[in-house]
Amino acid sequence: MDIKKIIEEKCNIVVDSIKLIGEGYDSKAYIVNNEYVFKIKFSANKKKGYEKEKAIYDFLNKKLNTNIKIPNIEYSYISEELSILGYKEIKGTFLTPEIYFALSKEKQELLKQDIAMFLRQMHDLDYSEISSYTIDNKQNVLEEYQLLKETIYDSLTDIEKQYVEEFMQRLNSTTIFDGKKCLCHNDFSCNHLLLDDENRLCGVIDFGDSGIIDEYCDFIYLLEDSEEEIGVSFGEDILRLYGNIDISKAKEYQDVVEQYYPIETIVYGIKNNRPDFIEKGRKEIYIRTRKDEKLRK
Repeated sequence: MDIKKIIEEKCNIVVDSIKLIGEGYDSKAYIVNNEYVFKIKFSANKKKGYEKEKAIYDFLNKKLNTNIKIPNIEYSYISEELSILGYKEIKGTFLTPEIYFALSKEKQELLKQDIAMFLRQMHDLDYSEISSYTIDNKQNVLEEYQLLKETIYDSLTDIEKQYVEEFMQRLNSTTIFDGKKCLCHNDFSCNHLLLDDENRLCGVIDFGDSGIIDEYCDFIYLLEDSEEEIGVSFGEDILRLYGNIDISKAKEYQDVVEQYYPIETIVYGIKNNRPDFIEKGRKEIYIRTRKDEKLRK
């Protein structure tokens, strides 16, 4: 497959140089002419393509009053089989825990303020003109549970079934899905945040999962305790700077999403005919169950 030729034909650009810089499950990203990022997705329908992502970039570039750059789409091609987006590369260094912890306390504070301000401005936008891109996380999980019941549920072990049922009980009793809905990035993690030479936030990329969704969604990774993210106190500080939000519910939301991860992985495997993902999710349930047993002892 000649990607260079596809980009030239579909986007009316002369490609002098092209280099692969990243790939997801069904997409690839390239640097073209040392200047443009081109994302390409081969998919069965527009819904899985870049139609929504382009619409949200267009909306944000028109409505968001900020110095922080987001992709500004200059080239696009969207069809049932193929989606392409092209935008000028946003220069900067991706935020990492190592970079953050090497900063002075003053610089850390400024960066947290930048992030809180960006989220506050984005979340307060009137989203009525893009309201068709609404995501109902709770409803999605209920539908995925139904899919699980209709497919491999009966072949799960008792431990796996118990994990699933305990999660569903929690889902149906929590009030975290009753809060504010707004336009969220919905994958707001370190590897999508770009810093300038002064270690201030200068860019936010990859709005592929974005939509009108629960406000708490953009704090999930900021509150995550992992090697890739900075840690819980970082997220709590940003929530305080962001203001007018229930921090305990934001943390509960993060915990519910974390608990759902193994089930989500299994469901991804079912939907995409990937037995390796089903196996990965099932293993993760056992790892977590053993951890819980050790904690109880």
